Amino acid sequence: MAEISFYTLEVDLTAGTSKKVDVTEDMKKYLGGRGLATKLRWDMVPQGADALSPDNIIHFGIGPLTGLLGTKMIVSFMSPLTNWAGRGATSGYIGEEMVRAHYNAGIVVRGKAAKPVYLYVYNDDVEIRDASDLWGEWKQKTEVTIRDRLKEETGQTFGVACIGPAGENLVRYANITTEFVHSASKWGGGAVMGSKNLKAIAVKGTKTPMYADHATVWDMMKTYAQHPATANRKLGESRWGHTTSMPTHLRNANEGIKNSHLSWDPIVEQSNALVHNLKYYEWTDGCPGCAAACFVPFFKNGPTGAFAGEFRHDNTGNLNANVMLGYEEMTEISSYIDEMGVDGEEVGGIVAWAIDLYDNGIITKEDTGGYEFKWGDIPTVNRILNMIAYREGKVGNALADGYYRAFEVFGKESEWYAFQFHGCSGATYDPRNKSAGRGLEYGTSHNGARMGAGHSNAIRESATICNFARSPFSTIWGSDEEVCSAWLKPVAGWDITPEELEDIKMRNYYFNRALSLRAGYHPSKDDGLCPRCFDEPISNKYGETWVWDHDEWAEAAKEYYVSSLGLTEEGILPRGELERLGLDFVIPVLEPMNGIG
Repeated sequence: MAEISFYTLEVDLTAGTSKKVDVTEDMKKYLGGRGLATKLRWDMVPQGADALSPDNIIHFGIGPLTGLLGTKMIVSFMSPLTNWAGRGATSGYIGEEMVRAHYNAGIVVRGKAAKPVYLYVYNDDVEIRDASDLWGEWKQKTEVTIRDRLKEETGQTFGVACIGPAGENLVRYANITTEFVHSASKWGGGAVMGSKNLKAIAVKGTKTPMYADHATVWDMMKTYAQHPATANRKLGESRWGHTTSMPTHLRNANEGIKNSHLSWDPIVEQSNALVHNLKYYEWTDGCPGCAAACFVPFFKNGPTGAFAGEFRHDNTGNLNANVMLGYEEMTEISSYIDEMGVDGEEVGGIVAWAIDLYDNGIITKEDTGGYEFKWGDIPTVNRILNMIAYREGKVGNALADGYYRAFEVFGKESEWYAFQFHGCSGATYDPRNKSAGRGLEYGTSHNGARMGAGHSNAIRESATICNFARSPFSTIWGSDEEVCSAWLKPVAGWDITPEELEDIKMRNYYFNRALSLRAGYHPSKDDGLCPRCFDEPISNKYGETWVWDHDEWAEAAKEYYVSSLGLTEEGILPRGELERLGLDFVIPVLEPMNGIG
């Protein structure tokens, strides 16, 4: 069985050029997606480069299994929020369009255009096109306009990923969306696009995907489609999507309430997934290669207008009860977040923090231009979102830059109220909740307070396996490594064992951490929890109480570094494993920075 080749499309906006690059050997070593992106950033982004400078790159990454085990696109860059390795993961159809255009390792963009542009990719036809008339437009209009123009021009429907006003204005946690609500949210990819004057990418592929053994791939897809586990997954996920997720977490003391000061409040009862679903449910949709069909949009026509959107943690989870609002109000706010183009989990914590600071006299009416910030108030939330997206005034500018930079504006007193980890909002899974929280994961992450920090996502986000689609695949073929091993043979022609894939997983995890270490992250100064995790206990509805002790945290973190992450007790990279996995080239760079154990 012949192996297939893998290619990136590399675009230089400064030079106005593009080229197709064979990255097959790197794909075999790192799998693609986030794994390949780490190698690209290590090689192409100079150490110490400003994340909002032309020196940064952005990789719209796919992998060999994109369109088969779900359709994830992993967008990778150096983060303007943390300065460390950043990424966002989004679903939708655009990843499969890259597969069919035969850029089966994704698209890499570097440099900066002289004026606003969008990238046009139609199979082998690549152009950097003027987008001046789209600069300043909201996301939905941007995507619809590009789709309509290209439909008229080519007769084809393109996959489009774009930014909104927040990305254009370099809000450090601006996101990138495709199909209006599928969002690559984390760590500021939208700001990186904005810094490059890149409003959107539009991709259409009409070629047959490159597989080593098409017949076997087809047989495996039929096995997946006809399996009872797939039917069971579809029954639950396609009926409810993610609308049940946030209320469930709220009831289990996993989700923030009132800037995470509380873990129970009657406001929780206003987040009822059943009521929301019965009122607004219309249909479901799924990505290519996925039977889960977890896209469940809503449509609402109310006193303040008509709204359409979808509830996910990316646009709902850290607002909701965290600003003392229920689901009914969130329909309007989540739609506005999608249009402005900010990471909802990040901005949710930021908005709750801003209201808290106003409540405690740290932000004043003079600072806000005469506006009052009030809990449980839709106009307050939308006003703060607008101030952030358009960087209005002292408050808008400070909040748009994230916690650490805002501390310098609001002063030392503001720090205690910030429920943040590594400068990122504490999102789902309150770190104080020791039965279901993620204190160790968030507190030791080299990316920020987000899921995806550990080993498991190092392989899923490289092979581009969707977390929401993977359940039936696991039932049929086994662990992530066993699933990848089974599929990579007919897809790529690679005979890779699960044990070798375990090495790829660890290689990608260590390499990603090395990238952040090179950029200035170090566990000795950066890891840990915010002060409130040690001096503000939380209790659930049934009286269970959680809070961390400093010595307890320190001992737990040492154990976690070694047993869960395969690091030294200090949280740095083990020399022997780096050498064994072929990452010895990072040692001379990181050793002077005390990054090697």
